[in-house]
Amino acid sequence: MDQAQRNLYVLWLGVFCTSSSFSLVMPFLPRFIGELGVTENLYTWSGIIFAVTFLSSSIMSPIWGNLADRYGRKPMLVRAGIALGVIYYLMSFVTSHWQLLWLRVLNGALSGFNPSAIALVATNTPEDRVGRYLAIIQTGIATGTIMGPLLGGTLAELVGIRWTMRVAGTLDLLAVLLVVLVVKEKIIGLGKARTSVIADIKLALSNRRLAALMVSALLIQASLQSLQPILSNFVPTLAQEGWVTAITHLLFGAGEATDFVVGLIFALPAIATVLTAARWAQVGERIGFARLLSLGLVVAGLLVLPQSLVRTVGWLMLLRFVFGMATAAVQPSVNSALAEVVHPSFRGRAYGINNSAMNLGSVVGPSLGGWVADTLGPRAVFVVTGVTMMAAAAWVQRMLVNRSPDEPLVGTPEEEVARS
Repeated sequence: MDQAQRNLYVLWLGVFCTSSSFSLVMPFLPRFIGELGVTENLYTWSGIIFAVTFLSSSIMSPIWGNLADRYGRKPMLVRAGIALGVIYYLMSFVTSHWQLLWLRVLNGALSGFNPSAIALVATNTPEDRVGRYLAIIQTGIATGTIMGPLLGGTLAELVGIRWTMRVAGTLDLLAVLLVVLVVKEKIIGLGKARTSVIADIKLALSNRRLAALMVSALLIQASLQSLQPILSNFVPTLAQEGWVTAITHLLFGAGEATDFVVGLIFALPAIATVLTAARWAQVGERIGFARLLSLGLVVAGLLVLPQSLVRTVGWLMLLRFVFGMATAAVQPSVNSALAEVVHPSFRGRAYGINNSAMNLGSVVGPSLGGWVADTLGPRAVFVVTGVTMMAAAAWVQRMLVNRSPDEPLVGTPEEEVARS
């Protein structure tokens, strides 16, 4: 096993832990906000408190990406993991939604573990393995997204949301320990070039392919996150089939197990991602990741529309799982397509800027989703999501699929010298 493989396996565990910690808490955040005394405009407040993390993260991500290319991605991994662990512990003691709001702002501003892990793999892996390794890292994120809601739903039923937050903090600190002990990094290219964040953003936006990927990432994330503020309060309005009730009674007795069912529904798309992501990576290597991205977005958009019509939990579960099979082709394709167009010496900054675009999508999606749910009802959010994903597919097809394959990489050493 070479160091690239060691890094991959340990970072897989690291992103698994951090993704689990995030999804331990986030699906149940609207219910927690209600417990803190918010009764009016609950969907809107849930969207704001969910989205504000991504707003602060979108501001800080290019800065962390610049520092990662200057001083290394491993220090950014350690910094982000420690900060997130401490913040989750503090969140478990809040007594008002305003305190939770400000901690969520800090959560976003100091985050960045997963983007740094992706950048480290992208820059410390032989080029012929980059696409495959990035897809594997995405399965770590997806697996954490699976286990988080399932474990979070179970913990919320047994010990409450506050102790669930403390478990989330512990997972983040465990990820830091793994990185410190095992991960080794070699800074590639002009790793210490002292370019400004503004110059990096200008370069990214001036390149047609990279700018198109940023817009795609924003639209994709807005679509995927638009349902976050509504699902935990939408699911209890649906009827439960007998087999669903039988499973929850077997696990938790005859009482309600709403949190567990919500966690399972959140986890199903990620389960589908783990089962199919490797297959999609092989398809992407054959037909091109931009084309795979466009295809995945079209299918995902078509699959989310009928979710607006469901009346039972079982049908929602089925549609969410099939929807996850389509979205499994989406996010890994963005990361792999970015690696194809960006020089290794610029990848830390490129992934940081791309993460900002994704975070802006995570601001727009939940905020818009919460407003649509309060104004038109939660079912309308599924329709808006489906239309947005198909619009993103059309954008990718126009801007990326039909590009010239011999365009130069973004952020070459010559560009670095000229700008530094």
